[in-house]
Amino acid sequence: MGIQSRFSDKLANILFLEVNNKKLSNIFNMNIEDNVYMPIKAQDIIDKVKSGQNVDSIPVVYFLEAMCFVMGADDNFKFNHIYKSILLNFDDVINLIKGKIYKAVENNNYEDAYILLKGLVQVEETEENYNKLIILVDKLRTLDNAYVEEERSILDRIKEIFEALPSTYLYEALLKRDEKDYEGALFALNNYISRGGEENADITDLKLSLKNIVDYEKGKNLSYEDPAQALKLLVPLISEFNDDAVLYYHIAVCYRNLAIHEKAIYYLNEALSIDSAMPEVVNELGINYASMGDFDKAIIYLRRAFEATKSVEICTNLIMCYLDAGKIEDAKLHLNIAKKLNPNDEVVIEIDNLFKDM
Repeated sequence: MGIQSRFSDKLANILFLEVNNKKLSNIFNMNIEDNVYMPIKAQDIIDKVKSGQNVDSIPVVYFLEAMCFVMGADDNFKFNHIYKSILLNFDDVINLIKGKIYKAVENNNYEDAYILLKGLVQVEETEENYNKLIILVDKLRTLDNAYVEEERSILDRIKEIFEALPSTYLYEALLKRDEKDYEGALFALNNYISRGGEENADITDLKLSLKNIVDYEKGKNLSYEDPAQALKLLVPLISEFNDDAVLYYHIAVCYRNLAIHEKAIYYLNEALSIDSAMPEVVNELGINYASMGDFDKAIIYLRRAFEATKSVEICTNLIMCYLDAGKIEDAKLHLNIAKKLNPNDEVVIEIDNLFKDM
């Protein structure tokens, strides 16, 4: 269920009483030209009846709270503009609603608190209220992933109203981080700092963490295109991710692409010492030894990797090593295996043609 549908269900607990404009004008001491449906929580009426009170004696504050709730639950509700003008006519209504919000938060009823606050900011557009709105919607998102789009929408709206409000960018960074958009999160966090956000120890740690992850992703992506630049990004991360076998693997790939095979093998062995069950590391060891001309050792590693994965790519690497080692029968045997795995693989077809020409 979407958030707006959930809010609509909340409105099912609201009663709407039709009141003519003359009576409304008397109740709220202001000129109201239209007949309006006045909202009130059903439970409030039930409680009044149970206590023996007349429905006509319902306090005005019950209506004011319900108006604010309706405005927060449905931005397009027909009478919102009238509810807003009524709320603005009551000096103490702001503190009343804030008290209700505080009580809802205290009772861990974050959704009702959020809806009330979402209505309140339409009456009192202050940075303080919007900061609290951001905190509440982010809290709800951490409890329920259905709130992701709601939080994104709120952050975008606040940017339009308060362009330089730092907290908007901090929570945007947290949202993007949780969505694994680390580069976007780092950009948003830098925006938070540049707009005057407090850079305390937690913010510094978050910034460093995001930068490390961004450098990690950039380094991995550059390992083939620009391995030297990739190493500048990846090697410094060893102190931060010293137990990450995948990091050592990617560093090794960079060194292999630079034809520095001894270093590649060193980092691959480091990776295996952390996680001995990574077939891609074993495959890389085979490729490096083959590149150094040590085909017998390469075959040992490639066979091990192939047995673990049954990958046609590793199988073709193994076939080429057998050929380079002069082990033609073993090469033919594994070519037949590769053809069964994927007869349409381009490398398999090339090797098959090679045998035909031999």
